[in-house]
Amino acid sequence: MTDHKDFEPAEVQAGLEAGRYLLVDVREAGEFADERIPGAILAPLSGFKPDCLPRGDDREIILHCKSGGRSGRALQMCREADIKVAGHVKGGILGWKASKLPTLRAEDAPTGMTIQQAVMAMASFLVLVSIGLSLVFSPWFLVLGAGVSAMLLQASFTGFCPASSVFASLGFRPG
Repeated sequence: MTDHKDFEPAEVQAGLEAGRYLLVDVREAGEFADERIPGAILAPLSGFKPDCLPRGDDREIILHCKSGGRSGRALQMCREADIKVAGHVKGGILGWKASKLPTLRAEDAPTGMTIQQAVMAMASFLVLVSIGLSLVFSPWFLVLGAGVSAMLLQASFTGFCPASSVFASLGFRPG
């Protein structure tokens, strides 16, 4: 049983304008800086604490993220902490934009892949190539895929990805 609602973007905009809703963005600070929904406040999921959500006024709290996944996790955290949240924006900021509603965008915000997305795409490609080469030529090509996998595993535990540093030093600019 769910005790929250998936709000349509137009309904949220009307509620924001009427002062009925408080919109909380659970994306990360860089995403928020690049583009945000007017009136939203930031509470990144990476450090999300439900008991730190603003309370004390009559506005209902509605969460949003990029597409609904992170706000769904934040809703679950609120439910477990017994913090009342009305729901989240259906489709997140992507749904908001698909509904042709306004956003505030930084002038220099990237419009394409982030460095992290480019690294993940390249890593996926290299693993697929290593599998293909191992099937056609030699199983030793699987070492390439294993190396890429080890790098990604190390990056997930340490927060440092050598490939991201290489991409940045080569001048990769998202967009």
